[in-house]
Amino acid sequence: MWFNRSKYKPKLPDFLALCERNYAQLNRYVSHEAGDGQSTVIQVSEQHSYRLTVIDVARFTTTLQIELVDQHEHYFRPNFVVRLYHDARVAEVLACQQISRFKARYDYPNTDMLQPDEKRQINLLLRDWLKLCAVQGYTNQELVFG
Repeated sequence: MWFNRSKYKPKLPDFLALCERNYAQLNRYVSHEAGDGQSTVIQVSEQHSYRLTVIDVARFTTTLQIELVDQHEHYFRPNFVVRLYHDARVAEVLACQQISRFKARYDYPNTDMLQPDEKRQINLLLRDWLKLCAVQGYTNQELVFG
């Protein structure tokens, strides 16, 4: 029965490998010299583009906001806040939509109906978005960082 399942146990090496791949992919779009407020646009299709904006730069980290900039889409506007840890070379999603500060594991069911591995799932979503950008996207050259 479903209630007799063992609790989800995060696999740290797998999660760190995912975050390392996301960091490497994001470095295609963000230079280390990028400053607060700088942004670039990634066009995924004729109708859809995403804006990457640097919202904070610190000595060992850069925080980005990734958002859909589509004039026609009013209901679903994907939005990530991602922190790049340059010393560890990993990228981690800090917030997605209205959810932030993800725990490594959630009991299920829970009041917010988050998956037991919600933190992993949201970083997998970033990975999938980065794959979409790599395959279909092109960058608006006037706004490229660095």
